[in-house]
Amino acid sequence: MDELLDYVTQLIDYIEANGSRLSAETQRELGVFLQEVMQFIAEQERPIETLVQQPQLEPGPYPSSNINAFKYDYPSKRLLVKFQGKDVADNGPIYAYEGVQPFIYDIFRKGAVPPKTSGRNKWHRWKQGVMPSLGAAMYHLIRNGNYQYQRLS
Repeated sequence: MDELLDYVTQLIDYIEANGSRLSAETQRELGVFLQEVMQFIAEQERPIETLVQQPQLEPGPYPSSNINAFKYDYPSKRLLVKFQGKDVADNGPIYAYEGVQPFIYDIFRKGAVPPKTSGRNKWHRWKQGVMPSLGAAMYHLIRNGNYQYQRLS
């Protein structure tokens, strides 16, 4: 990183000393390049979590008032869940749950836990005892399972 900063500094010094000999187009292109380099440097100073690309999650197989999408990684036993957003369904937070056993994930993805209540919100309607229910499965298996979790977005 320091080497890159040194290079950029040398380039800026060169432009200041020889700018009048550079065409207007070359000066503009160098300006754009320097802005991109400075943006790259600023991004490297952010915490690593902000540089990690958001994972691609699969939409839930059933309508849900709570769950928008999810993905399970069998080798790491990590479950990623995207919840419904407050105002836009696809704009909810993503959480990572660690150590979720494959058989728990299998029950969750099938929505094989019935809701204890009936109700509706702007995303879906649910009825007590009627499956599949991703929200009920999430609540009973994952949230109550004491898994370590982290909000990713």
